[in-house]
Amino acid sequence: MKVRYPIADAALAGSLERAYPIRIQEIAFIPHGDSAYSYKLVCGGGAAYYLKLYDHANDRQRSGIDRLPRYLPLIRRLHRDGVFPNAARPVPNISGGLSSECGGYTLVLYGFIEGETLADAYPFPDGLLEEVAEVMAGIHRLASVAAGVGVASESFELAFADRLESCLSALERTDFAGSPVQLALRALISPERARIRGLLRLVRELRREAVADEREYVLCHGDLWGGNLIRGERGLSVLDWENALLAPPEFDWFGYIGDRFERFAAAYERRRGRPVALDGGLLRFYAYRHHLRNLTNWLLNILGRNRDDAQSAHDLDLIAHHCLNRLDAIEPDAARAEREFGRPGRS
Repeated sequence: MKVRYPIADAALAGSLERAYPIRIQEIAFIPHGDSAYSYKLVCGGGAAYYLKLYDHANDRQRSGIDRLPRYLPLIRRLHRDGVFPNAARPVPNISGGLSSECGGYTLVLYGFIEGETLADAYPFPDGLLEEVAEVMAGIHRLASVAAGVGVASESFELAFADRLESCLSALERTDFAGSPVQLALRALISPERARIRGLLRLVRELRREAVADEREYVLCHGDLWGGNLIRGERGLSVLDWENALLAPPEFDWFGYIGDRFERFAAAYERRRGRPVALDGGLLRFYAYRHHLRNLTNWLLNILGRNRDDAQSAHDLDLIAHHCLNRLDAIEPDAARAEREFGRPGRS
């Protein structure tokens, strides 16, 4: 979130100190991500923590709370067993739980990882791209660990689809009125409506094919982009596991199918010990679903969730420059990856 949650630092510190065995010296808001509010905490003895705050009044953040039991035990297990220690480490509260409900919000505390986020490192240099591929391959080898702590399996859900249709219909209303940001949103979306609806039909068709297909399921992170990677003394650390699933590897691969996917795939194969054999339909499903789901969330933010026009302006920029402008590249990128690394027997 780009705008901080409306709570005084002293009140937030009080909630934290009642829930965790810490004494807070400093709270710094981090304008990062859009699934929760982020903070850095500096505590006694110089200890530092990363805090995620989920607002109960925000339906998207409530869904994030619902997902906590799906992945927090996983990353605790990865640390405890030492099988992937570079995952963000959840910190137990005084009752041993990995999250803390405090009235109108829920808190999750992690050990703070010092280093540089890769959010602004694009395009990745070749060496860094290969390092990310190796990290991904290491995660994909952990399916048995994930199954042992009850990580969910892919259902190819499209739960956002009806809400996307509702947002488009709302923007089409002849009596639509709103803030300047909302009117700018309408102007941005209006020429794209037919394409968005066409892609939504395509994703539904691709889903039917995906459900009928049989694929190896691996542990996928689900959002392994630069903003969830930190380069530090221990190499690359991985944050934000809330989309972790047992799923086909295409769930993670689709984000790297650009013009250097050959280099990415070679590094992945070295680490994983098996060749990349991808399904073009799954790549397209995941890529289009990702952007349409993000679009839905940002539309809902601007049309009703957001408390502040500055946040809405930020979300409008994300729609324009991190969603709509990326749709044209999906088909040629997926087709090229499929030609070079397609699974035998699949067209």
